[in-house]
Amino acid sequence: MFLSVSIAFVCFASGVLTNSLLTPCKISDLACVEKSIKAAVPKILVGIPELGVESSDPIFIEEIDGNLSIIKYKFFNTTITGFKNCEILNFKLNEDITAIKYDLNCPTLNLIGKYEVSGRLVVLPVEGKGDFQLITGKYSIHVDSELKKVQGSDGKTHLSIKNFKLKSKALSPIKFDFRNLFNGQKDLSDAVHKFAHENWFEVAELVQDPTWNACIKKVTNNVNKYLKSVALEDIVLH
Repeated sequence: MFLSVSIAFVCFASGVLTNSLLTPCKISDLACVEKSIKAAVPKILVGIPELGVESSDPIFIEEIDGNLSIIKYKFFNTTITGFKNCEILNFKLNEDITAIKYDLNCPTLNLIGKYEVSGRLVVLPVEGKGDFQLITGKYSIHVDSELKKVQGSDGKTHLSIKNFKLKSKALSPIKFDFRNLFNGQKDLSDAVHKFAHENWFEVAELVQDPTWNACIKKVTNNVNKYLKSVALEDIVLH
């Protein structure tokens, strides 16, 4: 799910970590801000251990809970890769620095872990547990987030990501590989996989939100840890 609002915003805000990380910009100069973000994203994604900022590619999530109306699934010990190759487009930051929006266009995202599932996959019954892998094609993730300003212990103003909303859309086929569906009954498993591969867009629309939201939540928590070390007065040009 990503690279998220958090990643894009942290890239904007992180100029104090190293002089070469970002080109200083005025808030109103969106072209400058976006260019700086795109240059800084790969460096931010590797993580900043000394500030408690974990890697954002890969992302590791212990549990993802998909409690949906007709299907319930859980992913365990999931590793997600591919966010470092996403491109940031349509970047917008308002001048009072309270909201940020942008699109992430990702060429592919790869998820590996363990799963449990029961319910209906659109029209087919499905159940099972075991190992899984998802390999997406092109994915678009629109990120819309609200920011808040807080006073730090240093007496300066710091930014925090208050919340985020996502609108995700699969743009090309997805490869689904769920081992041990129906306790290993091959004919039933093959039927579900065939349906999922032929109806990848509808399947993605049904199940995607819990996964991408869990991803973005994890990244947001790390970014907020980083933002505590960045004073707004030190990185905004007037």
